[in-house]
Amino acid sequence: MKKSLLSIAIVCFGLLSASAQITITTADVAAPSKIIYQETDTLPTISIGAPGATSQTWNMLALKTGTKDTLSFLNANWVPNASFPTANLALKQGYQTNYSYLINSGAGLFSLGLAASVDFGSGLTPIKQISSPAEKLMVFPATYNTSFTNNFTTTTPTFYININPGIQIDSARGKSVVQKTALVDAWGSITTPLGTYNVIRSKEIRINHDTMDALIPPFGWQNGAQKASDSVVTYTWWANGIGFPIVTATMDSTGLGVKSVQWLQSLPITGINEVASSVNVNVYPNPAENELNISIDGLKTESIQVFDITGRLINSYSVQNNYALINTTTFANGIYTYSIIGKENAVLNRGKFTVAK
Repeated sequence: MKKSLLSIAIVCFGLLSASAQITITTADVAAPSKIIYQETDTLPTISIGAPGATSQTWNMLALKTGTKDTLSFLNANWVPNASFPTANLALKQGYQTNYSYLINSGAGLFSLGLAASVDFGSGLTPIKQISSPAEKLMVFPATYNTSFTNNFTTTTPTFYININPGIQIDSARGKSVVQKTALVDAWGSITTPLGTYNVIRSKEIRINHDTMDALIPPFGWQNGAQKASDSVVTYTWWANGIGFPIVTATMDSTGLGVKSVQWLQSLPITGINEVASSVNVNVYPNPAENELNISIDGLKTESIQVFDITGRLINSYSVQNNYALINTTTFANGIYTYSIIGKENAVLNRGKFTVAK
C-alpha cells in the first residue's frame, strides 16, 4: 500500500510539474548595463509548432549563426533625449549612436521611439521616430492566453537626406500608422544552441500603413504615395530571468513559412567600461582592399571588434603583440567602425575605416 501511494504521489507530482506555466513580469527585462548578443538565421529550417493549452516542446538546435547584433541596455538618463522624457530604459544597437527609448514597468514593456544617426553619403544625419501612443512590446504579467491590441502612429520628423536617385532630394519625413495585436498562444520548453528553457510564446500580427514625403527643390514638399498595407507575423519566446526573448521568428508573406529567426547567442553579460582614446591606433591601408592592418601603441589590447555602418557586429579579432591583421576580402565596399578592447573589457579607442575594391 505504501508503495502504491508513493507511486501515485510521484505520478501526481510529475503531472503538476508538467502543467506548470511561467509568468513573465517586469523583472524579466534586462537591467541597465547588460549586453546581449544575438544571431540572425536568414535561412532557418526550424518549425514554430502549433498553439495550444497543453505544454509544447520546441527543438531549435538547427538554428545557424549569421548576422551578429550587439544590444546594450542602458539607463535612459545616461543618454537623455528631449523627445522621450518618460523613458527609463534605453537600448543601443551596435557601436553607432542608435537608441530605442523604452518604459519597463509593472504594466508592461513599451517603446516610445528611437533616435539614430544615419549616413546617407553626406555625413551623419540625426533621425527620430516617435510613437504615439507608445508601442506595446509586452504587457505584464504575461502568461498563457494574455492578449492585447495596440494601435499607434509613428512619425519621423523632417531629416536631411541629400541624395540624388535621378532627382535631387533635400530632406524627407514620414509617418507609419500601425495596427497590432498579440496573443500568448502557447507555452512549454524550447531548446536552442544556448540551452533548454521553460517559455511562453507570443504571436504578434502587425499591419503597417507607411507614407514618406520628400522635399525636392525647387518644387517643395512632394507627398509620397501611401505604401500598400504591410502585414507581418512574428512569434516570440520569453523565459524567466533571461532579460530578452530567447527566439524571435518572423514569418514570410504567406504567414506559414519562417523567413528569419533572431536568437540569443549567449546569456546577458555586464557591459563594458568606456575609456575614450586611451591608446594610439594606426590603421592602414585606409581605404582597404583585401586586408587591413591595425597596430596599437599603448596598453595591452585583448581584441578588436568590427561593425558595419548599421552598427551590427561583424566579428571580433584577437590581438597579438598589439597588432592585428584583418582579412577584408569578404567585406562589401563601404564604411566600417572598430572598437579596441583592452583588459576587463574596457573600450580603449574607436575609429572607422573604408573598404574599396
